Amino acid sequence: MLYLCNNQAPLKAVKRWVGEGGKATLVGAPDADILLEAIEELRKRTTAGAATFLVKVKAHRGEPANEEADIQADKAISGKDVPTEWHDRTNRAVFTWQEPRRKGGTVSYEDRKSTWNSGVRKAIRRGSAEEEVRKHRDRVTGAWKQISKQRRRVDVSYDPSLVSALQHGTWMDEEGFKKTCIKEKRKRGGIQQPLYGTWVADFMLRQDAGRFMLGKYLSDKKIPWQRRRRLGMAVAGNTPTASFLTKIGKMQSAGCRLCRIAREARGESTDGLAAETHGHINSAGCEGMATTVTAAHHSIWRHLYDSMHAAQKPKSKLKFVTLDKESNMSTLWRREEFLRICSKEELAEKAQDIEVTIPVKKSQEARYNFDPESFFVNRFWGRRPDGVAINEALQIVYMLEFKRSTDRDEGFLEVKEAEANEQHKSIIGALKAAAPKWEFEQ
Repeated sequence: MLYLCNNQAPLKAVKRWVGEGGKATLVGAPDADILLEAIEELRKRTTAGAATFLVKVKAHRGEPANEEADIQADKAISGKDVPTEWHDRTNRAVFTWQEPRRKGGTVSYEDRKSTWNSGVRKAIRRGSAEEEVRKHRDRVTGAWKQISKQRRRVDVSYDPSLVSALQHGTWMDEEGFKKTCIKEKRKRGGIQQPLYGTWVADFMLRQDAGRFMLGKYLSDKKIPWQRRRRLGMAVAGNTPTASFLTKIGKMQSAGCRLCRIAREARGESTDGLAAETHGHINSAGCEGMATTVTAAHHSIWRHLYDSMHAAQKPKSKLKFVTLDKESNMSTLWRREEFLRICSKEELAEKAQDIEVTIPVKKSQEARYNFDPESFFVNRFWGRRPDGVAINEALQIVYMLEFKRSTDRDEGFLEVKEAEANEQHKSIIGALKAAAPKWEFEQ
């Protein structure tokens, strides 16, 4: 017998009863009465040695047998002699929603209807997410309502992004207007100011930013649930930090408790504490976590550094110099391969000219006041790149820098690249000036 069915649910339910394996049960099945009869008939056929093939076909796609089955089913339920359980409504809720279908870059919606199942749960979750997206987009383009009320007399001087939206002619279309406003605001936004009001919203609404890896991690049952919960709390912004607890009325101050403890231990004032957020306590900016965060930075970098070295091809001429630990510039220029690039005296002379143009930080003022003449050269020799690789055959030196930064802004790579360039400006500049025949890259 060949059985064609356009409903995947009964086929999946029956499949559990095919063959040997774990014990199947009808307990909790929403259609247990119907399944019981179907399974019993299949059991009889199997016992008699009759072959039965269950095949899934698409509904309403012109399949002749499927279309005829629909016609006969409609006729059957309209008959007077049909038992009531087959055509009377039950007390089970029936949900109706629209399912998105993506094809050729366009999205269309298909009406769906079903009792409670995994598809309904998925639709509810998607609907909740779409509502959150709508609220955040409305927050970005809050002036849309004023423009809708006063289409002929609009003052947009307070928001330049609205001017661009009007110039593009999108203000008559609400969705087009929002997209244009968001695009213009994103151009003007900086890494210190989230576009959608929170960094979490910016991250979750950004396209092609690797969020699938986050979902993959959270859905991986092999990972302990405590770790997945912590990550979920971090993304949702409800980690029990002082900022969050103050927000919900459980604490009086959002000041970082770890910074307070560190300052009290040093006998310093606890005024002006930074807000205790998830990002703060996971950064070197937290005075109580600086040592731990720095150690985590070094640990991650050593793992990456060792992995790059291990992945080297046998014929590669690239030599990773600081495999055991970081070295400052003074230590590096005691090695023969670096002395062959230029002498220590030549490098110090070129470095002096660049170092004097770099401002003295507040933490360096005491050293500067003690010996202003040698401060700048000593600062240069004390600079410590995360790693160094050298190719003597091609005369190229690579300064390696690792930034453990959060992806909270679309341009974060460019920002961190600029920070690294500024951080090693004197190293790269002095090397290029002292050894013009070599190439130096970061």
